[in-house]
Amino acid sequence: MSALANTLLLKAYGALWTIARPVLRRHARLRNGLEQRMVPADWAVKTDIWIQAASGGEAYLVWELLRHLPEDNDHALLLTSCTAQGVEVLEKAHRWCREMRPRLSLQIRYFPFDQPALMQKALRMTSPRVVALMETELWPGLLAACKNNRVPVAVLNARMNTRSLAGYLATHSLWRSLRPDTVLAISEADARRFAALFGEQGVHVMHNMKFDRVTPPADETQGEEANPLLDTVIKAGTPLATFGSVREEEEQDVLHIIRRLREARPKTSIALIPRHIERVIPWEATLRNAGMEAVRRSTLDAPAAPGSLILWDEFGELNHVYALSRAVFVGGSLAPLGGQNFLEPLAHGIQPVIGPSYRNFAWAQDLITERMVHVMPDADAVFDQLLRNLKRPAPRDKVREQFTLWLHDRQGGSQSAVQALLSLLQ
Repeated sequence: MSALANTLLLKAYGALWTIARPVLRRHARLRNGLEQRMVPADWAVKTDIWIQAASGGEAYLVWELLRHLPEDNDHALLLTSCTAQGVEVLEKAHRWCREMRPRLSLQIRYFPFDQPALMQKALRMTSPRVVALMETELWPGLLAACKNNRVPVAVLNARMNTRSLAGYLATHSLWRSLRPDTVLAISEADARRFAALFGEQGVHVMHNMKFDRVTPPADETQGEEANPLLDTVIKAGTPLATFGSVREEEEQDVLHIIRRLREARPKTSIALIPRHIERVIPWEATLRNAGMEAVRRSTLDAPAAPGSLILWDEFGELNHVYALSRAVFVGGSLAPLGGQNFLEPLAHGIQPVIGPSYRNFAWAQDLITERMVHVMPDADAVFDQLLRNLKRPAPRDKVREQFTLWLHDRQGGSQSAVQALLSLLQ
């Protein structure tokens, strides 16, 4: 494909953003920060490093990057995210930096719509010396603007599945022309996919930064003592089953499991935590129509009664809920969505239950092979395994010890990412 063809593709891509703009304005997840997404005149000021994180999970990785920056680092950073949850995490990281990294200068903004003209405007406004994209954030508008302005780009904690690669290869020449300067992939397999798209130069392997975010407590008591939910939301000793990071596409399956669980274990409390906060209201209607009474977590000013169904509408507490759980299902896995992060339950000594879809976590296959994670073929099998875990959970100390050994040689990715980022500044 010629350079002219690539230029025409980018023009068509930009035109699609213009056509889609009325729809985007009505989108539930994009209405937040809509004005910022259009890059107004006061969107941001000049910065050294622009780091983009898609949503909450990637934003936590950005926070991990900030933790690993040298304490005397005084760079200006622009941190962006596509979602309200991501921006909320970045704001928390900003507050942490004021105390722990006071020499850093941070701006938190919503990520602009990836229309090439808007991205060109954003780069002219901020003049970053380097742009970092977390995980799978390949935005052609931003990459084209970086090429036009000779701004080096790093993709950190990079991952790509075979389906995504096939889609990118349909416009292979365009992506080759937009190739980042550095790609640090989380596995050899991911690195091969990025190399197939961009070429081998600059593509390397790093440890997954998610491993740096997981710190198992020394013992169960230590974890409980630091838990702000204990005896404020969940009464000590209450058997708790948690459904974490539940995605919209699997809600009916999860509803089926919850109904069966309430019949089988009426005194077991249930924490239902949607992956996206905007699903709380639809979940309320779904539970009401199913004849199940739920209480929002935000309305609790005292521990919920045993047997309660708690619908979580507070972001950032998932890890604390896992720590108090006896059994855990991790979502994104009962529909073909690739799964959500199941490392955090393991850090608290809980063997998580997931459905059959976990391609996003293929790098943790050995955890599954060793039966530390229970992979079930359907909703009924998930229910059966949750029931077994509630009746006779694996000893927490042994699970935690086994997971800690597995984790030990896989940490350090955040430091590698920081080194790659700072090297591009030189």
